[in-house]
Amino acid sequence: MFAVGVLRGKPGVHSFELPVPEIKQPDDVLIRVKEVGVDGTDLNMVKYGLQDIAEGRDEMAMGHEVVGIVEEVGRGVKSLVPGDIVAVTVRRGCGKCHPCLHNQSDMCMTGLYTERGIHKLDGFLTPFAVEREQYIVKVPEPLKKLAVFSEPLSIAEKGIEQIRLIQSRLPWSCPHPEHTFLSPEWGKCKTALVIGAGPLGLLATALIRLSKAYTFNADIVPDDSPKANLVKSLRAKYIDSNAMTPVQVVEKCCAPTGMLNIIFEAAGAAEPAIRLIPYMSRSSICVGTGIPRGDIKIELDAAELVRQVVRFNQVIVGSVNSNRSHFEMALRDMGQVNSSFNGILDRMITHRFRIEDYQQAFDLTDPNHIKTVIEVEPWE
Repeated sequence: MFAVGVLRGKPGVHSFELPVPEIKQPDDVLIRVKEVGVDGTDLNMVKYGLQDIAEGRDEMAMGHEVVGIVEEVGRGVKSLVPGDIVAVTVRRGCGKCHPCLHNQSDMCMTGLYTERGIHKLDGFLTPFAVEREQYIVKVPEPLKKLAVFSEPLSIAEKGIEQIRLIQSRLPWSCPHPEHTFLSPEWGKCKTALVIGAGPLGLLATALIRLSKAYTFNADIVPDDSPKANLVKSLRAKYIDSNAMTPVQVVEKCCAPTGMLNIIFEAAGAAEPAIRLIPYMSRSSICVGTGIPRGDIKIELDAAELVRQVVRFNQVIVGSVNSNRSHFEMALRDMGQVNSSFNGILDRMITHRFRIEDYQQAFDLTDPNHIKTVIEVEPWE
C-alpha cells in the first residue's frame, strides 16, 4: 500500500510501499485512515533530518494526528465495532515502568517508549493501520470532521490539567473561594498568557478562555494577520511581541488584574519564555509544551531567577505528549470549543491536500498557513 514518510539516509519526505497490515492479536483493530494532520513535529522531522527509524528497517511512515474508521476488529475487542469513527493516541509505553503499565506512557520513567509516526513505529500516512484497542478512542459522529484535532487538543488539555493539579495547592488566587483551580470556571479572576498563535497555542487559548480567565496570546506576527485574527475571535487579547520587551508584554497582561498567574508556552520559543519568568506574579506557574530546536544562548542572572522562584512559590513545569484520558477530554471539549468561538476549528484548517500531493503539504511556504490536513480518503 502507498505510504508517506522518511527513508533512512535520504533527506526529505518520500512515498514508498508498505504491506497492508493485518489483525494478528485478539485486541487488534484495523483502521481505514481518513485524515491526518501535519504539525510542527512532522515538519521539523523533515527540515532537520530527524529520522528515528526502527533498527532493521529503512523506512517509517509519518503522521500521528489521525482520524479513521474501524474496518475490522479482533475477536477480543469489546468497545469498538466496524464503522466506528476513531482517533488514535501516539505513544506506546515501555512495558516496564509504573506509568506505562497503567496506560500513562506520556509519563514514561525509562524513556524506552515508542511513538507512532515519530519514534520507531509507523504512523498513519497510509490507507490502513492496525492498532491495539486500548490506544483507540471512539469519536462521536458529529465530530468526525473535527477529530483530526484530537491529538493537538489533547496536548493542550494535558498542559492545562498540569496547571490545575499543581496550582490546586493554592486555596484560591482571588477573593472568591469558588474560583479555585479545581472549580468548573477555574479561570475567573486569573490572567493567562499563551506564547504562540500556531495550532497548539490557539487550542490552549480556546480552552483557557472557556475557563473564563483573562487571556492574552503573544506571537511575532502582525496584529492584522490570520493568526492574530483567530486569537481575537477567541475573545482573547493578541500581543504582537516582535518589538516588545518582556516587561512591556507583562504590563499588558497584568492590566486587568494586576497579576500574571499562568504562562502557557506553545511555540518552542525558549528565549521569550525564559525572559518572562522573572516577571511572573507570586504563586504563578509556567508550563512548557513546545520543544525548541538548535542552540539558544542568553545571558541570565541565575541566582535572581532561583531566588524569585523559591520566594514567590512559583512553578516551572514541562508537559509532553498525552494519554488516552487527554484524548477523551479533547473529544469532550471539542464541540464546545468550535461552537463557542464561531467554528474556530474549521477556520484553523487553511490547507488540504490529497495524500498523493504530500510533497506540497511539506513544502508549503504560505505565510498565512495555520493547519494542514492530508486527506487519505476524503469524507463522503
